[in-house]
Amino acid sequence: MAISDIHLCELEPTDGLWMRYRQAPYSPDGEIAAMLDALRGEVRKGAGGSGGLGAERDALTLVLNGDIFDLDAPRVIGNESVVHDLPRTAEHAVPAMEAILRDHPVFVAAVGRIVADGHTAVFVAGNHDIQLTLPEVREAVQRSVVDAAMHELAIRDGGPPAGSTEELRAALAARVAFRAWFHRTHDGVIVEHGNQYDSYCCYRYPMAPFGRNPGEIQPTMGSLVSRLLVSRMGYFNPHVDSSFMLSGFGYLSHWTRYYLFSGRSLVFAFGVGALRTMIELVRRRDPSRRALRRADLAAAARETGAPFPAVVKHARLFARPAEDCLGRVARELWLDRLGLAALGILAALACLCWMPGGLAAAALLAPTLLVAYECAVPKPTLDAVWQGVNRAARSVARAHGAKAVIFGHTHNPEGSWEGGVFFGNTGSWSAAFEDIACTQPVFEARPLVWLRSEDDAGPEAPLSGGLVMWKDERFQPWRADARPSVPRKAEVAKRPRPALRPRPALRPQATAALRS
Repeated sequence: MAISDIHLCELEPTDGLWMRYRQAPYSPDGEIAAMLDALRGEVRKGAGGSGGLGAERDALTLVLNGDIFDLDAPRVIGNESVVHDLPRTAEHAVPAMEAILRDHPVFVAAVGRIVADGHTAVFVAGNHDIQLTLPEVREAVQRSVVDAAMHELAIRDGGPPAGSTEELRAALAARVAFRAWFHRTHDGVIVEHGNQYDSYCCYRYPMAPFGRNPGEIQPTMGSLVSRLLVSRMGYFNPHVDSSFMLSGFGYLSHWTRYYLFSGRSLVFAFGVGALRTMIELVRRRDPSRRALRRADLAAAARETGAPFPAVVKHARLFARPAEDCLGRVARELWLDRLGLAALGILAALACLCWMPGGLAAAALLAPTLLVAYECAVPKPTLDAVWQGVNRAARSVARAHGAKAVIFGHTHNPEGSWEGGVFFGNTGSWSAAFEDIACTQPVFEARPLVWLRSEDDAGPEAPLSGGLVMWKDERFQPWRADARPSVPRKAEVAKRPRPALRPRPALRPQATAALRS
C-alpha cells in the first residue's frame, strides 16, 4: 500500500490566519492514523489471525512515497515560525526532522503499530524530504518509529517485552527501510516519488544529491522557491495552487484583505524571493560529472536490487535540472518580463532624449515588447509539467519490465490498468483547504494505491487492486468525482479518465473495496 505527499512539518504555534494550514487542528495526522489502523484490521482479516511480530499473517509493505515530511517549511524557534535557507546538511536536517517527529506523535505511533504487527514500512525520499538520503536523518526516523513500535508491544504485553530488548529493537529496525530514489518489490512493482521528471525539483544524482560542497544537498528551484518565496507568504496555502494562482484583480483583493494592515509585504516577499532564487541557482550550479552519475546508478542498483541496465535506462528519463534551464526559471519567476519591461522603459527614455517629438512611440515601446515576447515565448503550464511526469511512468515500466509503477509528487490521484500493467499516482494527504481560514477541505476523499500478489504465485501472475479512497472511515473504490473541486497541482481532472479494468478480486472481504 502506498501513500505520499503528506507534507508534515513543524506546527505553527500561533492560532491566527497566518500559516493556518500548519496549525495542529488542521494536520492530517488523525486521519492517516485512522486509515492505517483500519488497514491493519483488513490485513488481519485476510490472514485469519491476530497479527503480531512473528505471527502467521498476510505480509504488508507500507510505502510512504515521498514528501511525507516537508523540510523546506519554516522552522519553529522560540515559539515562532522562522523562514530559513539553512544548508541542507545532516547538522541542520536532523534537528528539523526530530522536531517534526515530536510534533506529529499520532502519525509516528500509527506507523509504529504497522511495524509492531510485523509488517514493513518503506520511506522513499521526495523533493521536500530529500534529506532522507542522509544516514543521520534515516537513523532519526527509524529510531522514532522503532520507539513507537516498542511502546505498542509493551502495551499489548502489559509490560516490557520478554527476551533481549536489543534483539527486538534490531528486528523492528529491519522493518523500517529507506529508499533514496525508488523502491522495487519482489513482485515487480516500482514505487517512486516522481520529482526526477520535473525540472524544477529533480537532482542529477538522486542517490547522493550533493553539489560542490561535500555532504550538502544541492538546492533545486522548487526547494529554493519554497524556502525563499512561498514560506514568506503565509496567507497562501502552498498545497493548493488556486490559492496563489490569481488574476491581477485577485492579487490586489488578496493583498488588501490580508496584507494591507498586517505589517507584512507581499510584493517585497515575492520580489526578493524570486531574485534570490535565481542568484542561488546561478551561484550553486554544478555541471554533470560522468563518474558521479555512474557511481549514483550503481548505488541505486545496490539499494533496490534492480538490474544495473534497467537502472541506466530508468535514469535516462530524468528531466534536466532547472539550473540548466535558467531562461525557463526566469520566465516562471517573472524575472524575464520585469527585465524586459525595464529595458523597454530605458529604451523609451532614450527615444525621448533623441527624438523629443516621439512621445507616443516611446510610450508604446515597452508594452509592445512585452506583448511580442509573450506571443513568441509561451510559458509552459503546470498541467504540461505534471502530464510529463505521468507519461514517464510508462517508460519506467518498460525499463524494468514492471507490473506496476506508482508515482506521487503531482498531488493528482491516478489509477489505470494498461495491458496488464498498473499505473498509479498516490495523490496527496496534505493540509489542503480551499480557503485561508481552513474551513473547506479540498479533498472529499483521500487516495491510496493498494495492490496485492500471492506468495505462491509465479513471476508472470498478475497483480490485483488499484486506486482506492479513504472516506467516511472506510476504504472504498475510487470515484472520479472524489477529486477536489478546485485546481491543485494541475487541472488534469478535466481530462478523460481511463477506466479501471476489472482485476481478480483480492481475498477475502478485507479487500472487497478494491473490486472494480
